[in-house]
Amino acid sequence: METAKRTYEETEIDLMEVFQVILSRWIPIVAIGLLAAILAGVGTTLFITKKYTATASMYVYTNPKGTESGTVTNADLAAADNLIKTYQAIVKSNAALAVVSERLNSEHPEYAEFNVTPNKLKSMTSVNVPSGTKILEIKVVTVDPQLSADIANTFAQYVPDEIIRITKAGGVEIVDYAVVPKTHSSPSLTKNVAIGLLAGLVVSAAFFVLRALLDTTIYSSEEIAKVTNCPVIGNIPHVEVAGETPEPWNVSVKEEITHGN
Repeated sequence: METAKRTYEETEIDLMEVFQVILSRWIPIVAIGLLAAILAGVGTTLFITKKYTATASMYVYTNPKGTESGTVTNADLAAADNLIKTYQAIVKSNAALAVVSERLNSEHPEYAEFNVTPNKLKSMTSVNVPSGTKILEIKVVTVDPQLSADIANTFAQYVPDEIIRITKAGGVEIVDYAVVPKTHSSPSLTKNVAIGLLAGLVVSAAFFVLRALLDTTIYSSEEIAKVTNCPVIGNIPHVEVAGETPEPWNVSVKEEITHGN
């Protein structure tokens, strides 16, 4: 119990020392954090390529007659749940990507420089299903906002036929065609600045704390008593000589010497 108590007390003292070091160095810590945030902001603005996301969405159904009449049963909804994962996989299948790539390149020769291949389409595209819905969202991310919208709309235009051709069941209806994004989706300036600020604060605080913990210099009589477990019996005060103020120094005597050892 005594050992555990001593360990707890030592830990508590160490945490207090850490807090005192951070508190005494808060100005340079904050300054370094702000500098890191500024550098992160400048780097994000000047050196990270902006990307734009366009989204087209489609509704999945299983009973065309029910869709036309406006009557959808619970069985239809349950069947749509089973089909939607299959449709999700088909959208990014090699067959569907090849069709989209071919149609895009033939209908939009202005994108020849991007050389949009099926493999590139796969890396640009994600297919999501919002929770609790029968909606397929096709998101396309590129460095050009118009290209993102045109690719997403090419998916919306030609993928439904591929889905029907492959599954021979159900179908999809376009909910929304993609619109040209007005702002970039990445990188996030706010996020990167916040990360830079946090990283600067943590790293600078860790540096000052580590430097203080590794410093073996004794600065006060309290530190002497703590290190040697001996009382301080003398303290030489400040002495001004010729207008100069020398650094104070302390004297302590160990118990062994006091007892004549």
